[in-house]
Amino acid sequence: MIFYVPLATLPIFFLLLLVGCGGGGEYFGPRSAIGGTGKVTTKPYYCRGEWHYPQNFYDYDATGLASWYGPGFHGKPKPLGEPFDMHGISAAHRTLPLPTVVKVTNLQNGKTLRLVVDDRGPFTYKGRIIDLSVGAAKALGTYSKGLMTVRVQSVPDESRALSDYLAKHGNSRGKMKDGRTWQQVYNEEIAGRHNDRETVGQVAVKPDVVKTSAVPVDAPLGDLPTTIDDVLDSVAPTTVAKSKSAVVKSVAPVAFNNYINLGESYVQKANAQKVANGLPKAWNATVQSALHPSGQTFYNVRVGPFNNQTAMQILKQCQDKGHAQAIILKD
Repeated sequence: MIFYVPLATLPIFFLLLLVGCGGGGEYFGPRSAIGGTGKVTTKPYYCRGEWHYPQNFYDYDATGLASWYGPGFHGKPKPLGEPFDMHGISAAHRTLPLPTVVKVTNLQNGKTLRLVVDDRGPFTYKGRIIDLSVGAAKALGTYSKGLMTVRVQSVPDESRALSDYLAKHGNSRGKMKDGRTWQQVYNEEIAGRHNDRETVGQVAVKPDVVKTSAVPVDAPLGDLPTTIDDVLDSVAPTTVAKSKSAVVKSVAPVAFNNYINLGESYVQKANAQKVANGLPKAWNATVQSALHPSGQTFYNVRVGPFNNQTAMQILKQCQDKGHAQAIILKD
C-alpha cells in the first residue's frame, strides 16, 4: 500500500519518523575514527540466535545493567585470542570496537573505573549493557549484587591510541610480544597521556537501555515530542489547521511496551515475590528470572506494561519507594 503525504505536512511527517526511530541505538554526534586493531573487530557476528552489528566508531554513552562473568570462561580465548582472566580488569560488550577504553560508573555507590573492553557479551537477559570480569566487578562494588545499574562512557582518544599501539607493537591480532595484556598496555602506555574526556550524551539509548534520573544522558533527539498532539502543538497553527487530519491518519496507536525493572536482584525467589506483593495491583508486578553466566539464577521484579508517559510516572514512584536502581525496559 502506498501512502501519499501532502506537501504541507512533510515537516511533521519527517519529525514523526524521527520520533519513531529515535530509540534504536542510532548515533547522532560526530563519529570518532577507529584505529589499529579495532578495525578488524567491526564485522557482524552471529551469537545466541541473533546477529550483532558492531559499531565502526568509539563514541558511546549509555546507562543500563552490568553483570559479571568468570567461572566457565576463565582461561578461554577472547575474540582476538587473548585468554580471559576473570580475576583481572576487563569487560565485554556486544557492539563496541575491540579494544575500547570505557569509564564505568556504579550509580549506587559512585565508584568509577577505567577499563578496556576486549570481549563480546553479555548475551543473556535483556537490559544488560556490559559484562564485567570478576576483578572489575569487585573493584566497582557490583560483585555481591550480581546485577547493578551503571553508566558506561567511552574514551575515544585513548581507545584509538591503544588500538594503534597494539597494531604497531603486537601481532596482527594485537597480541603483545612481551606478553602484556591490553589492560596492562593501557595502564602503562596510554592512561593519562591523551585527551581523556569521556563521550557524553551523543549516543541514543537503545530500547533495552534506559536513562535514569540519577545521571541524565542528553541525546540530541531526547527532547523530541512523543505524541501527535505534542508534534502539532510545536507547529504553526495555520499548518496544523491544514494538515492535522492527514497526519493523524498515519500515526500508530500509543504503544504499551514499557516495563520497569526495580533493579535489585534476589537469590531467593520468595524475597522477590514479597516485594512484588507489596506493590499496587494496578502495576501488574511479576517476578522475572535471569541466568547469570556463572550459572546462578537471580530474580528481579518487573511492573507493567505502560505507555511512555505512565512509565515515567511509575518510575518516579518506584524511586520514591526506595528502588533507586529502577530502570525502564522496552519489550
